[in-house]
Amino acid sequence: MRIRDLILPEDRVFFSLFQEMTEKIDEAAATLNEITHELPEGTEKSHKVRQLEHHGDEITRKIFEQLDESLITPLEPEEIARLAPVFDDVLDRIDWVTHQLCNYEIPASNDVLKEYSYLIMLAATEISHAVDSLSTLKNPDDVRTHVQEISRLYNLSTELLSRAVLELFKTKDLLMIIKLKDIYEGMAKVMEKCNDVGHALGDIAKAHA
Repeated sequence: MRIRDLILPEDRVFFSLFQEMTEKIDEAAATLNEITHELPEGTEKSHKVRQLEHHGDEITRKIFEQLDESLITPLEPEEIARLAPVFDDVLDRIDWVTHQLCNYEIPASNDVLKEYSYLIMLAATEISHAVDSLSTLKNPDDVRTHVQEISRLYNLSTELLSRAVLELFKTKDLLMIIKLKDIYEGMAKVMEKCNDVGHALGDIAKAHA
């Protein structure tokens, strides 16, 4: 019997915290999606994303505090220490791109903004499902399925960025080109961080197979 099969109930607090973090990511991604569909009025929802980002910082702090205090953990300590910051990075980047949308005062949405925010929302959902599967420590294949989907969504996002920038440079509004290119790249960074989460989850699932 492996040590993880002897885990005490209280030591499963890490999975509770990870699931709480993915709920914040889901909510932030959904709010970003709402904003991109409601521009310019939707930017008033940015304060909600900022609050979720602060909650994420607090959850990350709790994870590391618990890690310092726990003798038995459901995952290896270095695995927990790897997961916590990559989750936080996703929230940070969603918060950043939300405030780009606000600060740049984009007058109306477009298909690229909507598609990007939808990809981010889908990736957030896959992260949540992967963490749920990981929490059982019994279904590494399920985790890998969600990780593969995160990777597929990331690849779609890189293709979207290439197409979007090419189309952007065909327009004549130089200031809007600068603003939108920065926002698109900010959204691409969110997807990059989601993919980092996927890599971390995939490596952990493989180690515990």
